[in-house]
Amino acid sequence: MRKRLLAPREEIAWYPAIDADICNGCEACAEFCRPGVFAPGAPEPDAAVVKRPKMQVAHPMNCLVLCTRCVPVCPSGAITLPDPLDFERFVEYIE
Repeated sequence: MRKRLLAPREEIAWYPAIDADICNGCEACAEFCRPGVFAPGAPEPDAAVVKRPKMQVAHPMNCLVLCTRCVPVCPSGAITLPDPLDFERFVEYIE
């Protein structure tokens, strides 16, 4: 079954958020997400130890509405999404 949006994608605020405090910069989300929602952020310039850059939601409108597949991919649990029930009104399921 396919989904059809009932409003322009730009009007639907469905996209992930990343908690930078717990993101470890592993890039698992970016490697997994085919639409290309995630990208590494800028490195921390004043870090005492060189660390991987935290991930960021670089292209939020690329996120497929009601897709939640990235959440379990994140080993640190840094990715959250809005409540899907709040967004069902934007989607129609078609065969």
